Amino acid sequence: MSVESLFDRYYERATIPIRNTKYGREQRGSLDIRHVVEDDEFRQLNHKIILKDGVAASVWREQEWGLGENSIDVTHFANGTVKHFSLRHTGEAVTGLKISLTRDEWLMSDPDLRLPYIFGRSDMETWYRARDFKMRIDRVRLAWDWENKHTFPILERGIDKKKAEHLYRGVEYRIEMDDAIRLTIGGKAHQKINWRTELSAEDVRVLFEYASGESWMNGWGPIADIIENGK
Repeated sequence: MSVESLFDRYYERATIPIRNTKYGREQRGSLDIRHVVEDDEFRQLNHKIILKDGVAASVWREQEWGLGENSIDVTHFANGTVKHFSLRHTGEAVTGLKISLTRDEWLMSDPDLRLPYIFGRSDMETWYRARDFKMRIDRVRLAWDWENKHTFPILERGIDKKKAEHLYRGVEYRIEMDDAIRLTIGGKAHQKINWRTELSAEDVRVLFEYASGESWMNGWGPIADIIENGK
């Protein structure tokens, strides 16, 4: 199912009267913006879904977790690649970041019908945690598969691989980790990734401002400047 079809199905579900949702839609030039707020008494979800010229462009989500903790997610779609950035925060204090890389063909409908989609598979997922006024890499895993619960951990409790190779369902992964995460993904979606393993407090402040306002609508560039290029 295409990403656009997943968006359509989610928005149609949001308009069903029995669901506790508020929804709206607006057109800003080439941008089709769909806004859905849902409160199921356990959590509140706030989604903004953007299509540009009828093609999936980005999704923004804010979620309240309780006890003052919230998360903001930004996802961008381009040329079959899906880049996802999420931060956990209490007020303006960011406690953690997650950055994921997947593909639009791997997205699937949410079995719980609460999200526009979930990741059926992902190439890489990384988690950063706040320590000593910096955000440092805490976990890294490759080749996550929701259906088979397969994953290949690179960094987590008790595991710290400096170099590894992994083949899963026809996709070859080669990774090296030191002061950066250098990943090569083989196959038809060949990519080379170079992500930093440590971010400064100023980097995190910029990312928080990007996700909190509407500059995320302009693309992945500001995240790339900090995470991918180390600017």
